[in-house]
Amino acid sequence: MLAKNKKSLIIVIILSLIGAAIYLFTINDSFMYQRDIGKITQVSEGSSQRTEDEFKNVDHQHEQKITMVIINGKQKGKKIHTHNSWSDSGAFDQKFHSGQQVFVDLQKQDGRMTAEISDYKRDTYLLMLGWLVISLLILTMEFKGLKTLFSVVLNFVVFLLFIELDVKLNLTNFFWLFVLSAFIFTALSLLIVIGWNKQCAVTFASIVIGTAAALMIGVLVLNYTGNDLHYEALDFATQSPKQLFLSATVIGLLGAVMDAATDIVSTVFEIKRSHPQIDQKQLFGSGIEVGRAILGPLINVLLLIFFAETFAMGVLFFRTGNSIGYTFEWTMSLGIVQSLISGIGITLVIPAASAFAAWTFRKEGQVENN
Repeated sequence: MLAKNKKSLIIVIILSLIGAAIYLFTINDSFMYQRDIGKITQVSEGSSQRTEDEFKNVDHQHEQKITMVIINGKQKGKKIHTHNSWSDSGAFDQKFHSGQQVFVDLQKQDGRMTAEISDYKRDTYLLMLGWLVISLLILTMEFKGLKTLFSVVLNFVVFLLFIELDVKLNLTNFFWLFVLSAFIFTALSLLIVIGWNKQCAVTFASIVIGTAAALMIGVLVLNYTGNDLHYEALDFATQSPKQLFLSATVIGLLGAVMDAATDIVSTVFEIKRSHPQIDQKQLFGSGIEVGRAILGPLINVLLLIFFAETFAMGVLFFRTGNSIGYTFEWTMSLGIVQSLISGIGITLVIPAASAFAAWTFRKEGQVENN
């Protein structure tokens, strides 16, 4: 116990030192950027103005006078004065504070150097957030946490590669390309996290069947009911909106089904490992009970994710005088359909995963150790 506590303390100290190093490096890494970066040294607040649009939405516009010092490039060390305009809504602007680092566009006007703030330098916050996630994974899950992180990074790279492949090939029927990516996501995640064994194979089969069945049911229902969804409501759709919608649905559905299937199969295998004499029927019943326990929370998670995705656009539509029906039709209908299809997938994978896992032990015997 003492050795374990000592090991944990050492890990915490190492992670803390790494976090401190990341912070110190990122606040002094301006030399790595080609864009000019300024550090704000002084901010004075100027006038404010109240604005109101035709829908009675009230906002306030504020002015700031900013003094900064350029900290990289040819103009390093030069003091610049500029101004910033920001609003309470913060839709396309933000308020700046002393000590912040910002990207600036430098120009010479009448022999005098002027600057316009183009963006805020966010690398410190992004890297520190990444450090926090990795640290929590290591502290709570140790080596398994690193495997989980590796699978996420690898799947992200694969996802980017498939998007790049879609762009370069410019396929007319690109939906199947992302179906293939879903198979690869599933296989990589399970192989890295679980390893190649019987549990991995059972989980993979359950996920594939649950995902395929839910997608088929969803497509059939959409086609039978007239398929009147506003696929064109997808943001910045440069290819067939319907195929983009179905591709996104497959990936979202896969995540929901994988969550449920992994929980059920791992529980059934653990029960068999702990109680070798338990029969197939009891194992199936245990899997169903696990499914019933996680069904409600998982569906609520889907809805909360949907709410988070549509919240900003929904508020914008309501604040600009649109009705509930019109807002739902153009900002929420696609997300609701995706959530429903994912809910169908979760429901179907519960008996599928339970049956596959129980069927694996149709002959009396010990489950293999992972």
